[in-house]
Amino acid sequence: MITPLLATATSALFGCADFLGGFASKRDSAVSVTATSHMLGLVILAAASAAIGATGGVWPDIGWGALAGVSGGIGVVALYAALARGRMSVVAPMTAALAGAIPATIDVARGTPLGPTTGIGVVLALVAIIVVTAAPSADDGVVTKPSAVPLALVAGVGFAGSFLALANTTLASGLWPLVGARVVSVTLLAALATARSGTPFVTPEARRATLMAGVFDSCASITMLTAIRIGPLAVAAVLGSLYPIVVVLLARFVLGERLRWLQRAGVAGALVAVALTAVP
Repeated sequence: MITPLLATATSALFGCADFLGGFASKRDSAVSVTATSHMLGLVILAAASAAIGATGGVWPDIGWGALAGVSGGIGVVALYAALARGRMSVVAPMTAALAGAIPATIDVARGTPLGPTTGIGVVLALVAIIVVTAAPSADDGVVTKPSAVPLALVAGVGFAGSFLALANTTLASGLWPLVGARVVSVTLLAALATARSGTPFVTPEARRATLMAGVFDSCASITMLTAIRIGPLAVAAVLGSLYPIVVVLLARFVLGERLRWLQRAGVAGALVAVALTAVP
């Protein structure tokens, strides 16, 4: 029961972060947006880690966190860039389908048992993501550039790698693996952003949305890590990848992007999937 709730909260928080990150990336480069938001995230996660503490096994898990930071950092940059180049209601679900399916497939292949109801919920969640992705978009003037598709695929693989790396951490290390992830991502992204534009920080026009994205992303990282550790990974990864539902709804109500009936059906299917996985 706890894993579905935490994973669903992760999706809600990541959805808000991705919407704001994509919005900011229309005003500045995706690299600068990600670097700035991750700098704030590093401060938040370091403070939370120090407050919670750890009982052992910190350094090996920080190593796994660093690997997650590389993979996830690539994923976030690719996603923000894709969101800036195409419809949010198309790009985000495409990314999430890979981010959820890859860890879930590996987890089941390793022999993790899933009850019939939970298994149906996991499959339905993946179908819901694909339905929202495959549904034809309404002609409302929002153009998706060809480069958005490969960027979305790269983002999905990056997020899947981050899920798998964090799944190797233990409860004893507290939240410190997330700090390791942020140290790596901030270092790489800040260097890349500085090389591109001379500064790792975003312009004033993109600052507010970027900082808000950093707050939501940090909170999502905490709920995500907790859900992965409680497990099973297949449930945590798939339900944690339902963030496109939030992005789709925000794009609908904030940006005015219209949704086809298939996309509405996908949203409904996702809600049913969450309910099914929560059944013992």
